Amino acid sequence: MSTGRAQRVFLLLALFLTAPLTVGLCLSFAPDPEAIAAAKPLIHREEGNVGSETCRPCHLEQHASWKKTYHRTMTQRAHPETVVGAFDGQTVRYMGKEARPFQRDGRFYMTIPAEEGSREAEVVLAVGSRRYQQYFEQVAVADGHIYRRLPVLWHIGWERWLHMNTVFLGPDDADWDAHATRWNDNCIFCHNTAPRPGIEQGYAFDSHVAELGIACESCHGPGEAHVAAQRNPGTRYGYHLSGEVADDIVNPERQDQAEAVSACGQCHGQRVPIEDELIVDWMHTGPTYRSGDDLLDHVRPVTRDLPPPKTARQDLFSQRFWSDGTPRLSAYEFQGVIESPCYKQGPMTCGWCHSMHGGDPKGMIYESMRGNRACVQCHQDIGADVAGHTMHAADSSGSQCLDCHMPKIVYGILETHRSHLIEVPDPARDAEQGRPNACTMCHLNRSPLWAAEEMQRLWGDAYRRPGYRQDKAPLEMSDAVASLLTGDPVQRAVYASAAGRAGRKLEDPGQIHATLAVTLGDGWPSVRSFAQRSLATYDDLPTELRETVAEWDHTLAEERGAMARAILDYLNRQGVSEVPTYLTDDQRLLALLELQEGRIISIGE
Repeated sequence: MSTGRAQRVFLLLALFLTAPLTVGLCLSFAPDPEAIAAAKPLIHREEGNVGSETCRPCHLEQHASWKKTYHRTMTQRAHPETVVGAFDGQTVRYMGKEARPFQRDGRFYMTIPAEEGSREAEVVLAVGSRRYQQYFEQVAVADGHIYRRLPVLWHIGWERWLHMNTVFLGPDDADWDAHATRWNDNCIFCHNTAPRPGIEQGYAFDSHVAELGIACESCHGPGEAHVAAQRNPGTRYGYHLSGEVADDIVNPERQDQAEAVSACGQCHGQRVPIEDELIVDWMHTGPTYRSGDDLLDHVRPVTRDLPPPKTARQDLFSQRFWSDGTPRLSAYEFQGVIESPCYKQGPMTCGWCHSMHGGDPKGMIYESMRGNRACVQCHQDIGADVAGHTMHAADSSGSQCLDCHMPKIVYGILETHRSHLIEVPDPARDAEQGRPNACTMCHLNRSPLWAAEEMQRLWGDAYRRPGYRQDKAPLEMSDAVASLLTGDPVQRAVYASAAGRAGRKLEDPGQIHATLAVTLGDGWPSVRSFAQRSLATYDDLPTELRETVAEWDHTLAEERGAMARAILDYLNRQGVSEVPTYLTDDQRLLALLELQEGRIISIGE
């Protein structure tokens, strides 16, 4: 062997032998990302939680896909890379008062109304990162502190500030603190990993979480035992070669049905402890459920019939459901799923449609699962002839499984979402129970009587005619119009939203134009928002009118009546739409509006 070749072999052998030592020394002296994360304020490492940075080295692909999700960014420390709102010093006005979000030295502040003048609040936490972002300040209380929500949020899609009073299901309200709440015993439970509220005397808190936002251990359980076992290379390669699955960590996709949906239900299903006395423990050390358990062994899901706390309004829980018990607010998906035939009589879990490590982060869902594939993966006989099942054209909205069996009848912060109670539309049931009907959410000019007769004609006598409407409006009136004029706030929001949806069927556009114009004067700003957005989508209206509607600020309570009247007058004057007489006759219109339920519906956020 030549001298040069011998030297190269020696160098390669030396590198091979010293590489582990070099790597070890680098790891020993380099910063430890997990140690850095664990040392930050608010973070704990109790009960075997180790943090997502510990998972990353072995699960690079899964860590990368999780990092793209909005679960990860559900709660964040206020920082230029995490705050999305425009803290630019511009004034935000609402009901005669104002706030001013601004930055100073790389930190975020708001000037907000106080008992005497105004005060300055520093933003320390940001909650939300997809549709909107809320902001929290730290406030000293007794011997500790709390995180308190500030009164305005940033709507990401609209790129504007909104007062909290305009996004929930309540009327215009000049009380700037009406929706002030604590992060420590509210948001902490569903927007973080392994929450420990740490309540102390005087309603002070020493709150901690294993990780801000929803991270690995929310779904897979505490990772300490798994990490310890997998540090042994022999163990890792043994599992790899044998194909066996480690039993020291939870994978919801490999769990039984009840345990699998429980991983999602711990947040996507409002709940209380299985025994009232356990609320004390919850407020100290957090919920007892851990991934891999059956959630129902630990909690009682909130339902229409669940008694509320003695100090709360007696309709606190019941108003969150339609009269037949179907959830009508977001964060009740678990309640819908476990009552669905596809769950009770089949193998369905959340993972049949959603994926935590794939698909569109907006919904954690693959695009194909937004269509009929979600259903026909099981109902293959229907999938072979969808039009034969629906009696609608195959390319129409009437042949979209989800629009009929999971309609958007759920309210969630200025959006409507799909019901997760999978069911068959029933016009009689829906009219009598005061809930939206999938058929008339598309056929906007049609009445419950028409829908029932069509169901009978197409599918037989199993469907009956309704005997009455819960809201006491005439049965022969358009379901959408009656709901917008006489319904409760969720009914009005759902139909105002449906009126702007692609695929809507309109035999008399003028009736819907005029009803949406009236709804611009609704006393609930969230309902006005839906009416505004929907009316602006009608291409058969003049551009000038649509632009006027789109540019109007729906939060201006003092302008709502004038705006509604101005649009109605425009429709009449220009002959754009034939406005029904009951909308131009003030006495008849007021009689309908007086049927509206004026209840404020607490959505628990």
